[in-house]
Amino acid sequence: MNQYELGMVLRSTLTEEEVNQLVEGVKSRIAELGGECTGTHLWGKRRLAHPIKKQTEGIYVFFNFLLSPQSVKELARTVQFIDSVLRHILVKDVKKTTVKEKKTVEDLITETNPEPQLEELELSHSETDDVQTPSE
Repeated sequence: MNQYELGMVLRSTLTEEEVNQLVEGVKSRIAELGGECTGTHLWGKRRLAHPIKKQTEGIYVFFNFLLSPQSVKELARTVQFIDSVLRHILVKDVKKTTVKEKKTVEDLITETNPEPQLEELELSHSETDDVQTPSE
């Protein structure tokens, strides 16, 4: 299963109860498809950058969930037919490497190749040969 995020903009005319019912409906659909909802973020009512279907405001809702790639298409099709949804976007979350993980990889490289390279040896010898004498 992969990690996904679903963002939806709902009609601003919905009541709080209708929004909660819609959120629970999407969560239950994710569970029906064999997924697991890991987080829900309700941003509330916000002004839209441009009107969508003559609406200037929308209610933003975001879901984080785990789901198989085959089931994601079915979830997107389900969300597409909900009348209260003005817009939606479904994206796959990509795990980003952290600085700690990058250091671990670099450490592994140096552990597998502990001997200095020929170029490094030549560079260190040339630096010691060039001794500057004070000008008289």
